[in-house]
Amino acid sequence: MKLVYKGTLYKLFSVLRFFLARLWYPRRFQCKQLSMIGKQCGIHIFKNGSINCKGRVILNDQVMLFAKGQLSIGKRFRCNKFSRLVAHEKIKIGDNVVIGQMVTIVDHDHKYILENGEMDFRDYETAPIRIGNNVWIADKCTILKGVTIGDNVVVAANAVIHKDVPPNCIVGGVPFRILRQLK
Repeated sequence: MKLVYKGTLYKLFSVLRFFLARLWYPRRFQCKQLSMIGKQCGIHIFKNGSINCKGRVILNDQVMLFAKGQLSIGKRFRCNKFSRLVAHEKIKIGDNVVIGQMVTIVDHDHKYILENGEMDFRDYETAPIRIGNNVWIADKCTILKGVTIGDNVVVAANAVIHKDVPPNCIVGGVPFRILRQLK
């Protein structure tokens, strides 16, 4: 995702937002290259959390990154509007990953108990997520806890990824299935 359609002023403010995020979280937000953060992005790094980026990161407008645990991002990461990544334990993303609009990646589920006819939410069940290199996650996908997505994978729009995805394939559907192998 290149911000070709965005003006110079927009790009300048995106870089400024990147520097402000680095200043706000000096030890917990590490990024090795100059990056861009779009308008109205929510970056929240909790006390024991961290975001570590190996290379350039481009976040379009209204992207949310929450790190109660570790969020590790590889080189050349691009994330489109309205997507959210929530790491309560660990999410590791490889190099050259593109995330479409309205994608949700969460490494946790709520624990709950039904007591006296009322739902009582207590803590979370977590499992780490690993996304390989050269992965394209299309619009409106959901990736759930404990999933590993192999290298060279395309996840079709609206897919729900609830178990591991092998490398070199295109997957899609709810729940997903392998649509085609890549050579």
